[in-house]
Amino acid sequence: MTPLPRISVITTSYNQGAFIGETIDSVLAQDYPNVEHIVVDGMSTDDTPAVLARYDHLRVIREPDRGAADAINKGFKLATGDILCFLNSDDTLLPGALDRVAREIDPAGGRHVVMGRCRFIDEHSRFFGVEHPCHYESFRRVLEIWKGHFIPQPAVFWTPEVWKKCGPLEVGLIHMDYDLFCRFARRYRFHVIDQVLATYRLHSESKTVEWSEAERLEDSIRLSKRYWGSPLMPMYWRLTLSLALYRFDRTTRARVQYHRGQELARHGHALRALGHKAVAGVLAPDVAFYAEVYPSARKALGGTARGLLDRIAAAGHVAPQTAVYMDRVTRWEDGWAGPRLVLQVQSSGGEGTLLLKGTVNTKHLTKPLVLTIQLDGKPAGQLEIEQDGYFERQVQLSEPASPGCHTVEIRANTWVVYHHILRNGDYRPLAWLPAGQDAVVFR
Repeated sequence: MTPLPRISVITTSYNQGAFIGETIDSVLAQDYPNVEHIVVDGMSTDDTPAVLARYDHLRVIREPDRGAADAINKGFKLATGDILCFLNSDDTLLPGALDRVAREIDPAGGRHVVMGRCRFIDEHSRFFGVEHPCHYESFRRVLEIWKGHFIPQPAVFWTPEVWKKCGPLEVGLIHMDYDLFCRFARRYRFHVIDQVLATYRLHSESKTVEWSEAERLEDSIRLSKRYWGSPLMPMYWRLTLSLALYRFDRTTRARVQYHRGQELARHGHALRALGHKAVAGVLAPDVAFYAEVYPSARKALGGTARGLLDRIAAAGHVAPQTAVYMDRVTRWEDGWAGPRLVLQVQSSGGEGTLLLKGTVNTKHLTKPLVLTIQLDGKPAGQLEIEQDGYFERQVQLSEPASPGCHTVEIRANTWVVYHHILRNGDYRPLAWLPAGQDAVVFR
């Protein structure tokens, strides 16, 4: 029997005593028999040393360093594994991650880098329904960081050959992992696993939270440019054009022109309205199509023709930017709900029905909305909503509700991603708008 490959996990720490125990426990909980866990601590002054002392299996280095990159490099100098990764002291591995990676990585078959999925958690280790937006297509796509797909660092594993040819991390960089993954992608193709392997913690002291989204992106673009190659090569100019189009933001400009045209048309200025809409069409034909042509065409067409139009519009395609929201079970800040909604509903006892109230916009849904309701984990019924606008519908319960708090889960069979229609950057999957706090009540 072939022995399982040795996996080296490098964790760096500085004053992360509140989280590092959970990180170490998540590696232990893998139940993987051949793992090496090296912790490099930069002389923490909190309770980190006391936490580390509880684990006699760790290899601990405690000495001053020049930051996280320097500490990680120290750890990899000592690593003896056939598979390598680094796990921050506030992130965790999910059960079965190491076993899956060991089965997927295959240097002989060209699989030197394995990438899984990663969920965001808060400072209390609660998953809040948003996954790390990640996707891999090619080296060029990794460099096009402005398009919004990222590499989920805690869920990436690689062979020693990769580190030897592409490492070490550059000391002093804020987004050192992105810089490293650009080097990985330049030489190796990432093998993607459709499994959540790790969690990435967002809290008030994390680097990701401290920086604004715009600042993070600009720093990453600066790093990306390191790997564009010579201006004599086609890829350099493709990336230059791609970034220029992003900065020009043609879709936003087109939407502004189109909305001006709508306003002018409402006030009876048909000719001027047509001019603004024409400008929108020149700037972004896709925006003009989805805003002007698509809704009317869907209404007029039926059957196969409508289905073909929807496929062209990618209305049923779950893009990576949308996939990150599919597990969300709470309402969005604007009140809308996605494919799943879980609510806690109070019962006085004895009620025989469950009343749902809300609003649905059927204009861009590809089929009638069906809401499937579960009460405390058991099927309670279905509601089909065909009409546009506000609705109040009841589900008859098989037996009277007992007093107390009950868990109601509502699943929608269809939803709309408005980015596909309006090209407005809103990738959320939205199904219906519950009517405030009493959207679901016992009656």
